[in-house]
Amino acid sequence: MEPKAFTAPTTQEALELVQSEFGPEAIILSVRQVPSGAAWEVWKQPRVEVLAIPSTLRATATTPTHPDPSTEQAQKSALTLAINNALGKKPAASRQKEIDPRTYLAHLAEKLARQQVEQASVATNPQPTPKEKIASVIPPALVRARQELTEQGLDPELIKEILRRTVEGINPKLIHDETRLRQALRKQLETYLRILRIERWQSGQTRTARILYVVGPSGSGKTSFCARLTAHLQQNDRRRIAWVSADTIRTGAIAQTRAYAEALGVEPHFAYTASDLCQIFAELQNEDLILVDTPARNPYKAHEIIELGEMLTVAPQKVTFLVLSASAKEVDLRQAVAAFSPLIINAFVFTKLDETRQYGSLVNLLWKSKIPIAYLCDGEQILDTLHPAQASGLSELILGKS
Repeated sequence: MEPKAFTAPTTQEALELVQSEFGPEAIILSVRQVPSGAAWEVWKQPRVEVLAIPSTLRATATTPTHPDPSTEQAQKSALTLAINNALGKKPAASRQKEIDPRTYLAHLAEKLARQQVEQASVATNPQPTPKEKIASVIPPALVRARQELTEQGLDPELIKEILRRTVEGINPKLIHDETRLRQALRKQLETYLRILRIERWQSGQTRTARILYVVGPSGSGKTSFCARLTAHLQQNDRRRIAWVSADTIRTGAIAQTRAYAEALGVEPHFAYTASDLCQIFAELQNEDLILVDTPARNPYKAHEIIELGEMLTVAPQKVTFLVLSASAKEVDLRQAVAAFSPLIINAFVFTKLDETRQYGSLVNLLWKSKIPIAYLCDGEQILDTLHPAQASGLSELILGKS
């Protein structure tokens, strides 16, 4: 008679099927786990297969030279061997103690019961997601601040550094106080912002700060910045200011400069070549500040930057401001900095702040280039739309006001 396989969800149930068909004297040949479905149905629990034969086959077996053990002992030995095979244990000559089948089945039943309890616990108390784990460790106020910095477009490495320094520097008792925490975050952000303004540079009345070149790409707002700076200095410093426009090719540039200069009571000067600039500088030796509005240059065309460099070499001692639009894409801002850097940029001027609500790219630019910021501009009016740069003002654009 061929051995017969009995399968059931558990070992106990499979043994009960064997006993039901072959009786209590059945001989167990093997016990193993088998898949309960197709190979791709990995979610299905495996079943237990018991291979057994009825005890009547013993009568046909060859009579051994030694007396046969009792039927119960034979079944116990066969089941012990099957269990050892299922566990992957190889028989050893020196091994005296065998696994008791009843002990193994009791242990297996206990293990299955423990797994069922664990599965029920997971179903009623699901494991937290990675975000939930982070939220349980990091204070909610810090999580919200990090989200704001990310939405503003700050570089991830800069965000990590700001958060680390803030957590290390703040009193642990205040880490859950959102007002104090955000104040500490703004202070840390401000440490990455350098400030420079022409009136401070001129405080020593040095010749270096007497000539100010304003450079930048097309549409950045160079001419309107010159008008805003002229109005600002007239109101606050009462300095003698001369305005030189080298932007004479752009359509309407001369008319725009004349309109601004007439409204501000300043006589405009126009330079078409580098030699014109040299002559004008000689004529304006007594002026406190000479603003030079240069023609726009495309950052992606190197020859245009080279042509602009010829105009800047006329004045070896000078200050150069790079005017950039806050609404421009960060990749274009980085290209502009790379293109104009050979001209030795002393400070940034960011215009059109009212045309965007994301200012992280400006902070990234200041952080990576190590170039300070001089002024911020917004709105279309000439008066009251130029803001001398302050680190606190820019940090409040990123993280809101205190």
